Amino acid sequence: MRLYPTNMLSYVILAVTLLWSCYHVEAGQCDSVQGKTTCITEDLLKMLMGMNKCSCKSHRQGAVFFAFLKATTTFAGNDVLKFDEVTTNIGGAYKPGTGIFTAPQGGVYMISCVMMGASSSHIHYYLYKNNNMFSKGFTSRSTVHHASPSTNNWIVELEKGDQVYIKHRISGRETVHGGHHSYFSGFLIQ
Repeated sequence: MRLYPTNMLSYVILAVTLLWSCYHVEAGQCDSVQGKTTCITEDLLKMLMGMNKCSCKSHRQGAVFFAFLKATTTFAGNDVLKFDEVTTNIGGAYKPGTGIFTAPQGGVYMISCVMMGASSSHIHYYLYKNNNMFSKGFTSRSTVHHASPSTNNWIVELEKGDQVYIKHRISGRETVHGGHHSYFSGFLIQ
């Protein structure tokens, strides 16, 4: 699988946010001696040493999902995009048949989406929260075989039972590239 730069950045943001929220490192409490280490290095080491004592809600409560779009798919009208190749669904809160994630508990969630158009297609989409538009997303055409990927990361406060999903936002037809190029994911931060 080829990782595009925007996808790699998403993975890094996702990992750092999850680790930071889990291991609660107190910034600015550093005893580093110049030349031996830095405060950032010291903070990261403290975070890594605390991994066995994780108090992260997403690990305890099971609010984590990650789903790829298996096949290249055409959107039309107000379609909800169903990311159907689920690789992680701890707690079963994401339903690939509907494309909807339902929050199993209230809290602050990190929701992410990477979209890539197929055949140089633009993709216009929304992140919806409870049948209301939360944010817009867009991929632009490029001069190569595929459109440029679009990466969106949202911090969303959800109550138990709130739903989030990706919905097409124009009346025309647009094609989203599948085969592990497009995905939808989320996890509870706190």
